[in-house]
Amino acid sequence: MRTYDEPIHVLFRDEPRQFIWRGRLLLVKEIQGRWSRATPWWTGPRVRAARGEEVAPRGDLLGEREVWRVEAGNGRQRGVYELARTVDAEDWVLRAVFD
Repeated sequence: MRTYDEPIHVLFRDEPRQFIWRGRLLLVKEIQGRWSRATPWWTGPRVRAARGEEVAPRGDLLGEREVWRVEAGNGRQRGVYELARTVDAEDWVLRAVFD
């Protein structure tokens, strides 16, 4: 398994349908799993206070991340990928590629 934290663009309609990673379009062939996990507030986005310093945003201390494990590819090449996003947001990242 190789881990990443790279932004990707995902076509999502109830589940991931396809995504672009490093300039390659990958079509989702099979959903292998889906789960959610809480994200600690300190790993989320930071905001700037009035004096310019970065602080944690107010509100939920734990955001929810949705993770999808999919088999995807283009043509003959296929692989297993882990895609993640904040629930109800479009901040998709590629988390892992399984060999």
